[in-house]
Amino acid sequence: MRIAPAIVLLATLIVAPPLAAQQAAARPRLLDTLELPVQYERVLGQRLAYYETGPRSAPVVILIPSLTWDAHAWTQNVPALARSHRVIVIDPLGTGRSDKPVIDYKMDTWTGGFAEFMRLKGIDRAAFVGAVMGGALAVQMALDHPERVSAIVVAASNSGPGVHAGPVRNPGGGPGLAGTRASLLAQLHDSALVTDSVVAERFARRQQAGDAHTIRSHLADHRPRYTDAELARITVPALFVWCREDQVTPLSWGEDFAKPLPAGRLAVLEGCGHFPNLEQPEAFNRVVSEFLSTALGARTTRSRR
Repeated sequence: MRIAPAIVLLATLIVAPPLAAQQAAARPRLLDTLELPVQYERVLGQRLAYYETGPRSAPVVILIPSLTWDAHAWTQNVPALARSHRVIVIDPLGTGRSDKPVIDYKMDTWTGGFAEFMRLKGIDRAAFVGAVMGGALAVQMALDHPERVSAIVVAASNSGPGVHAGPVRNPGGGPGLAGTRASLLAQLHDSALVTDSVVAERFARRQQAGDAHTIRSHLADHRPRYTDAELARITVPALFVWCREDQVTPLSWGEDFAKPLPAGRLAVLEGCGHFPNLEQPEAFNRVVSEFLSTALGARTTRSRR
């Protein structure tokens, strides 16, 4: 497994532990779970599951996972972001531990719920950070409820503007363990991460998720890609985080996504595929923390509860 350059450099400056220990410490923990209690807020008649940590007076950051994942996908990112921010990780309606009503899951189904959640929690504005589908929801939130959004971070979303070169790959891989393995191999740059135990655990979690209707409903009526004109309406600071080796949503898509936003910028990470927050968590945490520090500044969020 290739070790990140920053880690290699650090090893030359200190007495390094055995190589096996270094590799184990550096290996991303793809399927860790949040060491936080799940909480619930009744939003528009449904229970919305969320996890919260960090200083309550700090700027609020709301993390949104991708479809087929849940709040625990942010486990490697929450501690770093919570040092300076009030971090709330949400299971969108129809996913994770949130209620899963049999309804149409459109973009405004989720953004309307997020806005109501913020009202109930007494949160005026928040930075929305999302991976893949969660990134598209961060963009949609900035369009649907701009008064609620202070900044956005979008990681590897396929909803950007323009004609995407080549077919949009579907890394679903089919059912069963073989399909789960194929999906992970398509999404991750480091194939050594796709161990038998990871495949088995990921397959077991997907079997237990109970979100099949949510996925089918949303994908059956997925909105068109964002246009340059739509994206130009988003004036808050915006960071797009892409992996150079992403084979699902190529880097050029991220470049096109960032350009139309007046305050958009692109951060490119090395040594990762479709999920930068999972596969290169330290680099992801660093660029996102630096961005949020500048974008949010000394803003605080008051609670009206």
